[in-house]
Amino acid sequence: MESQLGRILDANRNRANEGLRVAEEYARFVLDSKPLTEKLKSLRHGLRMAVAELDGKLPEGLENFRDTYGDVGTGVTLQTESARENAQSVAKASVKRLQESLRVLEEYGKTISTEAAVKFERLRYDLYEIEPALFARNDVRQKLKDACLYVLITESLSSTDALTVAREAVAGGADLIQMREKNLEDNDFYQQALAMRDICHDGGTLFILNDRPHIAALVNADGVHLGQGDLPVNLARRIVGQGCLIGKSTSCPERAEAAWRDGADYIGVGPVYETNTKQHRAAVGLEYVRYAANEAKLPYFCIGSIDRETLPGVLDAGARAVAVCTAIIGAKDIAAETAWFKETILRNVTR
Repeated sequence: MESQLGRILDANRNRANEGLRVAEEYARFVLDSKPLTEKLKSLRHGLRMAVAELDGKLPEGLENFRDTYGDVGTGVTLQTESARENAQSVAKASVKRLQESLRVLEEYGKTISTEAAVKFERLRYDLYEIEPALFARNDVRQKLKDACLYVLITESLSSTDALTVAREAVAGGADLIQMREKNLEDNDFYQQALAMRDICHDGGTLFILNDRPHIAALVNADGVHLGQGDLPVNLARRIVGQGCLIGKSTSCPERAEAAWRDGADYIGVGPVYETNTKQHRAAVGLEYVRYAANEAKLPYFCIGSIDRETLPGVLDAGARAVAVCTAIIGAKDIAAETAWFKETILRNVTR
């Protein structure tokens, strides 16, 4: 019985190691995400510690139970295992096998070491926490493409605290929320970003940080928005990775073209009208909106004093998506105001 048990544990130890390595390479080279890579590397270390706990309770190491040629399962394969659609499908399949292997190690490990079984259980739960972040990024660009309402949150301009604004805007149907707090110090910014990210992700809303790509990477934000005086797109990309959206503010066709060449994922078009949040920038008017509607190579959001009065003109100029700040976050009923903007845009735009 000890031999059969050893073979089960050894086979699943190897399967878990392999699955973790595949997932880690996906986070490292496809998503280019340092935080996720570090978390998966930490899981590999935890797996080694849990296996060492088992080894310490056995008269010989797990590898000594190995019998590859005598394993009846090595020749059993399914056709679906012979092909994978893309890197994401490879990583997803490996993560599922990894979860299953950890469960096998946990259950059979109980017969040898309770301490090891507890470690395997903890690793499995840690993996459940990592999995959504690992694959959530793969649909952000589709969500961006379908988005029509982007809400920018600055607490000093809001009718209530920033997190309540986020909850209400999510409830009202915002597609993206940007945390725009220019005056918060990094630690306070980081703590608020963590809380706002959870609110957005719980509601299926994309979460974007204004500037501070280093914090966007730390909190696994869906994206970072760069103003015209912020870091260039290519440098921000080195910080946040390929899986993270990067938006760029633009005020003319030349800057829109430059944002596209530099690798931005979307652009801000504006300010369409003069705005208190962009006092140093002249309004670009509806002509640039018309240009974006006909020529923009990236998803775009028209921004700048867009409210109930100005929205119809922006939509008539061809806008398919807008970014709104004070008109929503300063409202008495933020959820209702968000819903009004969303419904009005969808009613007037053929998508």
